[in-house]
Amino acid sequence: MTTFESEYINFNQRLFTLRNLSFLIEFLIYSSLIIFFNLSKFYTIIIELFLLAICCFIIISRSKTNVDLITFQENRIILNGETFNTKWIKSIDIKETYIQIKSIGSRKGLRGAVFYLEIKNKNDNYIINSFETYSDEGIVEIFSEFKKFKDEKIIIDEKLIILRIQEKIEKCQ
Repeated sequence: MTTFESEYINFNQRLFTLRNLSFLIEFLIYSSLIIFFNLSKFYTIIIELFLLAICCFIIISRSKTNVDLITFQENRIILNGETFNTKWIKSIDIKETYIQIKSIGSRKGLRGAVFYLEIKNKNDNYIINSFETYSDEGIVEIFSEFKKFKDEKIIIDEKLIILRIQEKIEKCQ
């Protein structure tokens, strides 16, 4: 049995992040362009409110779920997390699950890159480290442990991302 734990972040901490704030500010800047078209004040207000509702929906759906504890047992992965502020535990069969290691680039270069895992099952999808609660070493360990339990080899694309993570660990710490 192998367990990986991250720091706990409640829903308010996940909702009020700089990433969500910057998304909202960018939305407000771009949506102000609608005012310049000046169709009519009524239609402009309706369109602005509709777009603001979409923006809020995106921010809330992006912030609602967090996985903070991952346990590997025999042929199962046990995920502990929460949706909004309601805790849940999911037990997933490893044989029916697929994992991808991904990265989000940054203008800061490798130092600002964020690496995360996407666990896909036929019923559900989970994103691990969407709020940067796991360390880069932890992401590599979780990925390697998953591959070991599933008896899969790490392919070249995945090795390249792991090498980028190791390079970030060596250069930026």
